[in-house]
Amino acid sequence: MADPHVALPHVVIIGCGFGGLEATKVLDGAPVRITLIDRSNHHLFQPLLYQVATAGLTAPSIASPIRHMRRHQRNLTVLMAEVDTIDVQAREVVLGDGQRLRYDHLIAAAGATHSYFGNDQWQAHAPGLKTLADAFQLRARLLSAFERAETLPDPADRAPWLNFVVIGGGPTGVEMAGTLAEIARHTLRDEFRRIDP
Repeated sequence: MADPHVALPHVVIIGCGFGGLEATKVLDGAPVRITLIDRSNHHLFQPLLYQVATAGLTAPSIASPIRHMRRHQRNLTVLMAEVDTIDVQAREVVLGDGQRLRYDHLIAAAGATHSYFGNDQWQAHAPGLKTLADAFQLRARLLSAFERAETLPDPADRAPWLNFVVIGGGPTGVEMAGTLAEIARHTLRDEFRRIDP
């Protein structure tokens, strides 16, 4: 039996962040078929990502499976895939595996990334915070720094491990700095013997 929706205009949405998710909601019930493409299978509530990075929240607290969130939307198909290129002339999105999806309308809501302003060598020392993987890496580095400082007998050797720098004074940077202070003053209080967090 043929799919009756195949004749409807095809809307391809790249990205299941706030923009992509809102687009699917607005088009729910519209006479279109929608394909939502993202390299992950979850919607990430980025404003609370710093709390995962500082061990205040677990990942499932801020990441919801997109298929589950939109499971009742019959005109939506979700694909976990990487978009390689967009062929504007052919009106096709080309996926990382070579698959081509024809579209009538395209919504590009792929999100943002951090910038090192041409100084990419800084990334090894100053990781960004845009994904769950970033948060897990930052959490490991943060907690390991306290643990490493505890192992060192010389206070001068410990000091660099207890020095954290937050670059960026936007909402995430301010929240991160405040949470680091809270961890040092309250969360880890009385848990170490050689260091005072």
